[in-house]
Amino acid sequence: SCSRFTTTTTRRRTMTHVGGARLLRADVNARAHIRGTSVGKGARRGARCVAAARPESVLLAVDLDGLLPPEIDGDLEGLQEEAGAVFDEQGYVSHFGSVTEEAEAIASGAAVVDRSDWGLVRASGPGALRALQVLANDDGVKLSAPGSGFEMTLPSGDVAQVYAQGEGFILVTPPRATANTLDVIGSVMPSHEFMQLNENCALLTVCGPKLVEFLRSSGLVGVMDAPVGSHQVFGFENRPVVACHTPEYGVSGLNLIVDEGIAGQVWATITRAGVVPTGNDASNAALVAQKRLLA
Repeated sequence: SCSRFTTTTTRRRTMTHVGGARLLRADVNARAHIRGTSVGKGARRGARCVAAARPESVLLAVDLDGLLPPEIDGDLEGLQEEAGAVFDEQGYVSHFGSVTEEAEAIASGAAVVDRSDWGLVRASGPGALRALQVLANDDGVKLSAPGSGFEMTLPSGDVAQVYAQGEGFILVTPPRATANTLDVIGSVMPSHEFMQLNENCALLTVCGPKLVEFLRSSGLVGVMDAPVGSHQVFGFENRPVVACHTPEYGVSGLNLIVDEGIAGQVWATITRAGVVPTGNDASNAALVAQKRLLA
């Protein structure tokens, strides 16, 4: 049964405070799993995405200090408000004042989009492969090697991103396809082997032909040098950031699956490096043009 899964319709506010150095850590084999946890009554639910990195994880010779301002204080929604965000009825950003300029940033500059309304689903277990095959209505679908990924067309006609993790995967689905995706997976796998991560994580996408210029001082550019679908797990403030090479916008791009507790810091770090904050209006138009999203 998938009765315990609901589509998130409003944003949650999470106060955060950052100071001091931040070291970016990557699992060289890009093999980690994310699980959701919850905190006590009255506190924010699903406070953390937890990544279990392999022992051979190594520290990169780079950190985020080259991008990061001395201090960031605020949650993701609050920081977006400060940047002039206009929100839709569900609490997600429509635009930051000029859809035209934001579309330009995607096409010819560098943009960051908060796509936390998109579904994030993790599945792990013997039924994971069969779940993908049923979702794709194609028995020929195979899980790729851990740390790699691929695109898959859903029954709705929308395109999902699949990030392989050994016996399982993380799936990024368009908002309208999430509920059906969970139902389909639930018809194949027991409920303890899959979960929706949206209670715990944000999805931030950075994209644009000039993206490398802005992220050169971080380890994230290395993921973009790898094949499309490749992903690695980085550490930021002792929380995981899964960085995934995405082709969705037809330009250089990374999907960042971020623990919600640090989503504000990560978003602010990127925008203060000069990447243009962009809303769903420009983002969705670009995805429709690239045939990754139905109009």
